[in-house]
Amino acid sequence: MSEVTRPAAPSGLGNAGKKLWAVIVDDLPADMEFDARELEILRVGCKQADLVAQLETAIKKDGVMITGAAGQRRLNAATTELRQSRVALVRMLGELGIPADLAQPPETASSKRGRRAAEARWGRAEIHGSGQGRLGDAT
Repeated sequence: MSEVTRPAAPSGLGNAGKKLWAVIVDDLPADMEFDARELEILRVGCKQADLVAQLETAIKKDGVMITGAAGQRRLNAATTELRQSRVALVRMLGELGIPADLAQPPETASSKRGRRAAEARWGRAEIHGSGQGRLGDAT
């Protein structure tokens, strides 16, 4: 049986894009390889991962709330863009048809903090198993 040659990451990717490419391509099952369409989706997805990293950096620098032109506090537009970029990335990766555990973008420091905060906040209510403790349950 011959070994499958894995495609190298395309030029122009940033650190997040290169990490995502490596996670996806290097960890593919031995019997799986991408066709040209899937490689293009992965390339665009890796560029999207770079954008996510840039937006996270901008939010870390400027904050979630910023001062508007009239001096009012308003939501940093980067937060909305970040949410939309994450959704777009997940959709792109979903088009690849790869096993779910390989389709996760690399976790950044800020996404780790966010995940831990969410787990701390929501971990108190039982949301798995018996179903008790969910919103809308009358038990």
